[in-house]
Amino acid sequence: MTEQHVAVSSPAPLTFPYDAPQSKAELVDISPEIKWLRMPMPYALDHVNIYLLQVGGGWLIIDTGLDSTEAREIWEEVFSGPLRGEKVVGVYCTHYHVDHLGLAGYLTERWRVPLFTTYEEYFTLRGWPDLVTVPWQHAEFFQRAGFPQERLQETLVMFQFFPEISPMPPSFIRLQEGSILPIGKDWRVIIGRGHSPEHALLFSGDRGVLISGDQLLPTITTNVSVSVMNPEDDPLSHWLVSLDRLAEIPDEVLVLPGHGLPFRGARKRVAELQSHHQRRFQVIRDACFDRELSAYELVQVMYPAPLSDFDLQLALGECLAHVRYQIASGGLTLRLDESGVNRYRTV
Repeated sequence: MTEQHVAVSSPAPLTFPYDAPQSKAELVDISPEIKWLRMPMPYALDHVNIYLLQVGGGWLIIDTGLDSTEAREIWEEVFSGPLRGEKVVGVYCTHYHVDHLGLAGYLTERWRVPLFTTYEEYFTLRGWPDLVTVPWQHAEFFQRAGFPQERLQETLVMFQFFPEISPMPPSFIRLQEGSILPIGKDWRVIIGRGHSPEHALLFSGDRGVLISGDQLLPTITTNVSVSVMNPEDDPLSHWLVSLDRLAEIPDEVLVLPGHGLPFRGARKRVAELQSHHQRRFQVIRDACFDRELSAYELVQVMYPAPLSDFDLQLALGECLAHVRYQIASGGLTLRLDESGVNRYRTV
């Protein structure tokens, strides 16, 4: 994708009409039918946004938070406080990552209500292996990237289990592109790809509201990674196509993101993200112009500050996404060297 593909004309600046909730179980009224809960997380990205829609005679929960004692206590405080006497009619999960779907099983079981999500998100999580030992395919993924041996073991351990997710519901109601919520007739599903396989955004033209999950965030860039589960994937091509589609969202639409503050100015933000990826492409091309580099060496160029094991594997996935996109488009070549490491060079 080149700069002329940016479908943006004089985008409006971002505006932030709502302040963050001041307490853990506080519900901010976006409108009489939409409430916002900010669930804390014990990470650098310290929260996930949860929205509640009044539909079908009750409340539909949009995303859940990860499964932790604190998160469960906050939900119970919400149910006994702001939502006292109300009922929950369903749980809608934008995608399978644990901060968005971690309590889906707990909440659907507590209220005996259905889970709404997409086929690929549901079965990606259900299909994730419960590993006792690290498979050779996972080790090879990092070795091919040129990962140093001293950091390999701690990184591999992170892929063995999901400690922050309650048992998944055994069934779900499938969401697809253009689906109209059966319990919310003016809400339509938009599918985005790249961050996860089949991410389900939710749009109401009548209300001028887009619930964007992680497909459109106001101040941070969404992680788009090649993963150990699909090492030959090209997720960034799907991501950039999805961004082009989101560039059509009118600026006056209120975007309710998975992280950060609600905002207006979707086209401006899409243009910023498209430019960000173009700059990343150029950094990689410049670094590989007169030498062959491994993905791990490119991570040091793209992210020069020291990284934790968790952040390092995210950075590696993002680096590989940018590399694979440029291999597919003819901008880089790939050579497997004698030590089994993939090396990249600018064409």
